[in-house]
Order: sequence, then structure tokens, then C-alpha cells
Amino acid sequence: MFSKTLIKLIDYAIFPAVLIVAAKIIGIVFLTHYFQADYAVDGVRLSFENFENFIAINSYSSYFMLASVLGGLIWVVVKAHVFHDTHVTPSLSAKLYNSNMQGLIHNSETIFSQAFIWLSYAWLLTIMFGVQSFYALSYWSVFWFSLIASVVATVLLVVDVEREVSPKKNTDNQVVNVVTIDQLKKDIVS
Repeated sequence: MFSKTLIKLIDYAIFPAVLIVAAKIIGIVFLTHYFQADYAVDGVRLSFENFENFIAINSYSSYFMLASVLGGLIWVVVKAHVFHDTHVTPSLSAKLYNSNMQGLIHNSETIFSQAFIWLSYAWLLTIMFGVQSFYALSYWSVFWFSLIASVVATVLLVVDVEREVSPKKNTDNQVVNVVTIDQLKKDIVS
């Protein structure tokens, strides 16, 4: 049988994949009408009359794809830095519980699994944009923007992982125990 983690990773990967494909299709449809490009449809194949139109539409629709991935990455980074159960502030936790929004607080397994999926898609798109740019099928700006965004998101998530793994120290360099939301719930219920 499959492990629970693998099944969760597959489950977390479905929405981003559908979102990326939908963003590309929506981008192509919107940009084809925006540029008023001449095209022909042969089955499932879309052929453009002008190669410059193809490059422009491919490049800008790639920005649509990248924007969808960046939206997911931004949400995961916010969850990792603000709503991570191991370092959420008590005041924010109280506000979320009072507003019945405690579902925003996530554990490490959920955050790191989602971060792995979104980063995988970001780096996969970066490689794909690099190949397209190398073969002059897309603008180089798409690749460079994607590369910079992927590197920044990776660094931000690595900072959160380091914060999670390294022990907490107070001003006297003494290790401080970290209390999680789950531990607080158990203590309150007991």
C-alpha cells in the first residue's frame, strides 16, 4: 500500500496542477483575442499564422501560469511564517479562535508537504521556461522572472524550516521549550 504521506502529497498536487493548466488555457484564450492573432484549430492543436504572435502569446500565457504558482507559493509562505502551529503568537491564536478561524493554523507536515509541491511546480516551470527561452519559443524575461521568484520562495521556506528545526534560545542563550497549539489544546481539555 501507499504511505499516508505519499497519498497526501498526491492530494496536495492535484489542485496546483489543475490551476496551472487552467491558467495556461485561460491565458492563451485571452491573449489570442487581445492580440487579435490569426490561428487555426486542427483537432487539439492550435496553429498561429504569425510566429511572433505565437512567441508573444506563449510568453504572456506563461506569465499567467507563473502568477498562479506564485499565488500558491505566497500563500504557503504566509502559512509557514504566520500560521505555523509551532511559532504562531498566542495573541494571533486567540484572535483566530475567537473568530472561529483556527483552521488557518497548520502543522509542520501540512505546511512542508504543500511547500514541497508548490516549490516543485515552481522549479519545474522554471526549467520549462528556460528550455523554451533557449529554443527561442519564449521571452527570456519569463525564465529570469521565474528563476528569481523560485529562488526567493525557496529561501523563505528554508528559513522557516531552519526556524522549525533549530532550538529556540532566549536572551541568556538558554534553550526554551516551544509550545504548540496541539499541546495547548491537550492541556486545556485535560
